[in-house]
Amino acid sequence: MEKKTLSSTCREDGSILISSGERLTIENAAAFVACLRDALACSPCVAVAFDADVEVDVTTLQVLCSACKTAAAEGKTLTHHGPGAESLHRLIVSAGAERLGHCRHNNNNPCIWFSGINQ
Repeated sequence: MEKKTLSSTCREDGSILISSGERLTIENAAAFVACLRDALACSPCVAVAFDADVEVDVTTLQVLCSACKTAAAEGKTLTHHGPGAESLHRLIVSAGAERLGHCRHNNNNPCIWFSGINQ
């Protein structure tokens, strides 16, 4: 069975889709940051697609939040594509990071990462 890894694809409309691969953890956080940074430098719209069984840790939350703030500050969009990963949702809940309010860093829009993307 082929191991799925972090990758990005430029779509026909110019947006960039980042595929999570099997792991988004401290071991590949630098690669995830670089992938997000490169994508946001090239496109106004970037989406992350999570593998259904992706392994995540708290660095994933930090990277997503930071990248979302950066995107908003530059007038760009960072979002998710498809369903969220159950492992990400469980981590958000267990870390007490679930937000039902609006994010002041993202034009006071609801936080798409910490407000329950699986729901």
